[in-house]
Amino acid sequence: MGIYQTSTKTRQALIDATGQLAAEKGFNAISTRAIAQLADENIGSIHYHFGGKDKLFEAVILSVATRWLENPLEDALTGIDILTAAGQAQAIRLIVSRDISLLFDKEVPSWHNRVIFQVMQYPNPLQNTFRAIVLERENEVICRLFKTIDPAMDDETAELHFLLLLTPLIFHADYQNIILQKLGQTEYSPQYLQRLVDTCVTQTLLFFNLPTSANETSHDSE
Repeated sequence: MGIYQTSTKTRQALIDATGQLAAEKGFNAISTRAIAQLADENIGSIHYHFGGKDKLFEAVILSVATRWLENPLEDALTGIDILTAAGQAQAIRLIVSRDISLLFDKEVPSWHNRVIFQVMQYPNPLQNTFRAIVLERENEVICRLFKTIDPAMDDETAELHFLLLLTPLIFHADYQNIILQKLGQTEYSPQYLQRLVDTCVTQTLLFFNLPTSANETSHDSE
């Protein structure tokens, strides 16, 4: 194995170990010794690869945020005419479906969602980082959509609808272990996640009197 491959493997091992520990205890409770032990690396490797614990923590947050950064919401909505009722309904469904796929992607480590929960509990530099690169960008796009649907809507009301639309998804991510235990499952089934999408989308579409189905869209356009 080459030096570059070894370096990449070590960096990822340290990120994974930190993510696992942060998911369980929160970032403030993690020591460099615990990270090194779980990663099966020496403490010096943290400073060598990241320059210290703080930069390692930032790398963990960036690792989690990568899913959103590589799939910008603005790009996902490209081509949808949000000036029409049909387009607005399509955009809302796409937003929820996209977040479901990002939050419950089976290809990413299970600690990802829990880290988001931990970092958002109290004001801290890591929270500011995640807010700046993910939450604020998502919030801006979605609130702009709501204001397009209802031009008279103020900022506070747009924020309310943003939270009403996505909070059920966040709750299912934050409390995944408890919910799955109640359901008697080891992971959310595709059917359950689809029902979650349908429920979140439908309640928003009904509130704004937007078409809830393709048939209704066709009927409205006649």
